[in-house]
Amino acid sequence: MKRIIVTGAAGGIGFSVIKYLNEYCNEYCNEYCNEYFIYALDIKEVQKLENVKGIVCDLTKEDNIRYAYDLIKNDLGDAKIDAIIHLSGTYSMDSLIEIEEDKLKKIFDINFFSVYLVNKIFFDLLDKNSKIIITSSEVAPLDPLPFNSIYSLTKNTLENYALALRQELNLLDIKVILVRPGAINTGLIDESIKHVERVEKDTKLYKDNAPLFKDIVKNNESKTIEPIEIAKLMKKILDEKNSKLLYTINLNYKLILLSSLPKRLQLFIIKKMITPNKSEEEK
Repeated sequence: MKRIIVTGAAGGIGFSVIKYLNEYCNEYCNEYCNEYFIYALDIKEVQKLENVKGIVCDLTKEDNIRYAYDLIKNDLGDAKIDAIIHLSGTYSMDSLIEIEEDKLKKIFDINFFSVYLVNKIFFDLLDKNSKIIITSSEVAPLDPLPFNSIYSLTKNTLENYALALRQELNLLDIKVILVRPGAINTGLIDESIKHVERVEKDTKLYKDNAPLFKDIVKNNESKTIEPIEIAKLMKKILDEKNSKLLYTINLNYKLILLSSLPKRLQLFIIKKMITPNKSEEEK
């Protein structure tokens, strides 16, 4: 039996992962198949499932994570953890100049420091050849866009941390694997529009630009995939003996193309797209 920790387990993607692993084992597993026991961590209560132990804890608070650690360590006995799957995260759009410091710190706490703390605190429970699976975003390696830069910053930081951690833990035969998904059907598109509308309402610097950026978000909705596709990918990674270092799924190639352009050309294109035409304004 493989013992796994899943963070963000009550969210749309997290719950899909634990539900899929649980149902797959119940329906298909036999003596030749891997079974999973999952420790599901989230700030919200996780729906009860067989072979899933939900632990309510705030992953941005060290004492909460140590509480979860003690529960899991006592439950394991002499056993070890085979994998940690990081799925906790939050999304935000804002202006780098206008965002409040407390809000910026909170986003970093959720998207980056929670991953750092979980890995650090649970490290001694990891078995040799275990896996740490860190879920990033398709925007992490790309040049950030206006108002989406807060989210990009946190995911870029997370990826650089993962790459550095991989180098260290490789010396100890523990694998660090990055998953870089594109748009997933968890309501993120609608949430993005709400965030832009809030920026449009609150900004003092970008009153003219925010409405046009909102139109771009509405008109360029990515083709989303269902959370179950991420769950299937996670199972594949867990079961593979020689996992890849990076997995991508449902990338937006328009964003990749834009980011591949020379920096000055990117600046010109983006400014052109979200700056009102003065002649039209005068009319």
